[in-house]
Amino acid sequence: MSVTEFAGVTKDKDRGVTSNGGLYEFWTGDSAHIYLHDTDFRRLTYQPGRPPALELEFVYDPQWTPPELSKTPVVVFRFEDVRLVEWREDQEGHDCVTSHSDAPPGQVELFDWNGADLFTLYTFTLCLTFRASRAEVAVRPE
Repeated sequence: MSVTEFAGVTKDKDRGVTSNGGLYEFWTGDSAHIYLHDTDFRRLTYQPGRPPALELEFVYDPQWTPPELSKTPVVVFRFEDVRLVEWREDQEGHDCVTSHSDAPPGQVELFDWNGADLFTLYTFTLCLTFRASRAEVAVRPE
């Protein structure tokens, strides 16, 4: 069983990425606290190259941005050697977003990691499951 290699996250076992907390909450290598519940999922980019890559982008709401991320409120995950398992759009979520201007299309419900190489992301409108051999986390300005 292969295990995903992580870059850009702390090596501290109590604050790093674990199969218990997944990618929902952890600290970067620069000690910035990433808490995806306070972000909105904004973009997904899949590149079917060699190796296939997947980029996921999340952005903090200004009122919930941790102080250490105030100048870099965008969290980017880049996964390499990606194999998509499931990509499902939630039609009810999309219908709700269409009919209610205050519906949260990018609200993150879950971003899980199984401790090996399987990841699951649930947002208000998307369910995505994939495998990846490498994951890199970076923060950047808006």
